Amino acid sequence: MPVYKRTYRNYDGAYVPRFRWWLVVKQEFRVLGKYRIFLALMLVAQLHTLVRFLQILAYDVIMQDPNNILTPLLSQVDFIVVNQRMFYEYVQLQAPLLLVFMLYAGSGMICNDFRNNLMEVYFSKPIRWRDYVAGKLLALILLGLSITALPAVILVVLHNILLPSWELLQASWWWPLSLLAFSLLLVVPCALATLASSALLRSQGFAAVSVFMVLSINSSMGVILARLLYNRDYLLVSFPATLYRLGQELFDVPGYRFQSDWRWSMAFVAVVCVVSLAAIVRTVRRAEIAA
Repeated sequence: MPVYKRTYRNYDGAYVPRFRWWLVVKQEFRVLGKYRIFLALMLVAQLHTLVRFLQILAYDVIMQDPNNILTPLLSQVDFIVVNQRMFYEYVQLQAPLLLVFMLYAGSGMICNDFRNNLMEVYFSKPIRWRDYVAGKLLALILLGLSITALPAVILVVLHNILLPSWELLQASWWWPLSLLAFSLLLVVPCALATLASSALLRSQGFAAVSVFMVLSINSSMGVILARLLYNRDYLLVSFPATLYRLGQELFDVPGYRFQSDWRWSMAFVAVVCVVSLAAIVRTVRRAEIAA
């Protein structure tokens, strides 16, 4: 009868000296890719992109033909014209779906690791709390940009290909930069707040509901203060309104101009990000010490 040596199997993996946070990113993508709901949300998020693609296609094909009877009409219809306002509205309309996307993907990223005792597994390897936090945050940011900035930039490139002209290139070269900046303004605070809720609570459902409730109360408070005090600037107490206001500044779209400086809105966003990041770092560092 054979006698087996009772010992541990030798480690066959390779040591990664740098970019260890990428291992966390790949793990999150691998886990999320197994769920059909996640894939369905990705598909739903691209339906709006398909509508805008058809709008750009129809507008550019018709506008290239000056003899077409629809050309003067399309030039006067605001919601059909392809300009910087259309791309601002594209990202703005993606924001509610982005919130649902983030809550589903991120509300369990940290609390599920605690519940499944995976913190000991992560920190038993040469991974520090910085790698863990950076990996989780970067995974959510990349997912968020995949349904906001990435398809929007592709649409800008498509618009320049279908309607090539030096005037259009001069007018639209800065649109991708504004799209990326506005998308980051939406994605980064949402990702940090979701991860902070997941770090502070030990249930994925409670974490998602908490973020949704806080955001709903905050939005209602801005509307109530603006109506009670007869000052529309109090709408900026609402975090979504603050983000949309910054987006209007980036795209220079016409609309209501608030009297307060846009830097106050940027400071509001920075405070939310710093507080959320502090909560994440505090929880993860304590888990690393305990491991």
